[in-house]
Amino acid sequence: GRVVFVLLLVKGTIWALSLGSGTSGGVLAPLLIMGGALGGLESAWFPDEGTGFWPLVSMAAVLAGTMRSPFTAMLFAVELTHDLNLLLPLLIAAAVAHAVTVLVLRRSILTEKLSRRGFHVSREYAVDPLEILMVKEVMDTAPSVLPVHVTARELASSLAEGGLRKGQRLYPVIDGTGNLAGVVTRSDMERWAKETAHSSSPQTLWEIVHRDPVTAFPDETLREVIYRMSRSGRTRLPVVERGSTRRLLGKISLRDMLKARARHLEEEERRERILPFKAVLPAWLRPKASRP
Repeated sequence: GRVVFVLLLVKGTIWALSLGSGTSGGVLAPLLIMGGALGGLESAWFPDEGTGFWPLVSMAAVLAGTMRSPFTAMLFAVELTHDLNLLLPLLIAAAVAHAVTVLVLRRSILTEKLSRRGFHVSREYAVDPLEILMVKEVMDTAPSVLPVHVTARELASSLAEGGLRKGQRLYPVIDGTGNLAGVVTRSDMERWAKETAHSSSPQTLWEIVHRDPVTAFPDETLREVIYRMSRSGRTRLPVVERGSTRRLLGKISLRDMLKARARHLEEEERRERILPFKAVLPAWLRPKASRP
């Protein structure tokens, strides 16, 4: 028992350090060894069902849970032993392990490294474009922004001269360091500038700024952002850096995401376009067009 425990501890530590460091390494063989060692420890407390029963069941359970492939683990164990009487215990162990990891872990060990590199893999057979496109790929990186201390007269003058983008409905407001201080809609801004432009006391835009806006991050998927839009009722979000500074990077709207989805679908259609049969034939085999 002590030798098996040392094997499990050493193998698990080396494997975790190898994968955690970012290097490429095997997954199947270490999982089988650790699962078998765990079963060897379990056989000291569990009922005696024969030599190798608990190591085999534990090996299949570990494989099914970590790789999210219960049927593969069952077939692998049966192929090793050729004992069909093990199907029921293997089915129970693999199903329970798979259910636990689905509830506890966000993704399998096979896709975790891809996720850390920014590539999000969906579980469905059809890949959702909103799941694989990031905010930084579709956001507007040069929106019109307003300084927090701009006065009503300056703003009215800028609006009259066309200094602000007319199609933009949400304007990020930044402080002196370029960090996001809040947002203001164009309708609120125009109404405020019209009402206070001739006021005797100078008033700044800070008075009407929404100071706690819903934001997005550049490394998020479009699916996360569209869920946030649906919960908050906002269709335009400023994009900021992660952290306490909230440095403004751009702006993303629902229209930007729809354009990105349409572009992705167009690329898929172009890639799946069927090549005409006569296009792959040699020139001397192609039928000649009949002349009128």
